[in-house]
Amino acid sequence: MTSKMRRIAEFKRDNASLLDNLLPDQEQDAFLNHKVVNVMKGRDHKGRRVLIVNVGGTWNPKKVTADQLFRLFYLIHEAAMLEPESQVRGTVVVMDFHNMGWTQTMGLTPAFSKRLLTFIQDAMPLRLKEVHFVKQPMVFNVIFFHGSKMSSLHEHLAPSHLPADYGGELPAIDYSGADWYPVINEVLPHIERWNTYGFAKTT
Repeated sequence: MTSKMRRIAEFKRDNASLLDNLLPDQEQDAFLNHKVVNVMKGRDHKGRRVLIVNVGGTWNPKKVTADQLFRLFYLIHEAAMLEPESQVRGTVVVMDFHNMGWTQTMGLTPAFSKRLLTFIQDAMPLRLKEVHFVKQPMVFNVIFFHGSKMSSLHEHLAPSHLPADYGGELPAIDYSGADWYPVINEVLPHIERWNTYGFAKTT
């Protein structure tokens, strides 16, 4: 087992309560009825998949918890793994904090942040090329983010490949994952196989 494969298996083991036998229909409501996660239909100007995550004012952590957000990320990455172009060119994440309030701030728990960072650094088979924060509250400005001036984002993602929400030329995006959910279901055999990988379970 390579070191990367071992780290993936260890991550699945350590997060079994969230990932064990995870299937799309378990998060169907979050995908279809809550505007939190979506994937751009087309790729960006570098051929990369772009994941849009809306954790601003429209996100209700009582209806879609941070743990569920992570499960959505995980299912999407399982589908994207099957795309040869995504394997080569990687993916980009845009985190949208528009109108983020205290409810959303408290919803992004330290445990969620630690799990997400561990996944990205150690256990993500795909190449995550960039993460962009947009429309973030002033409290985030101790770190370099894009804010509401999209020209900074455009240095990394061409406007021709971005929705109007981010100063792009494409139509405004519907933040729900309704378009992506059927794609996830199409690769259900792959997800079911993926659920069997990892360390052998002891009874």
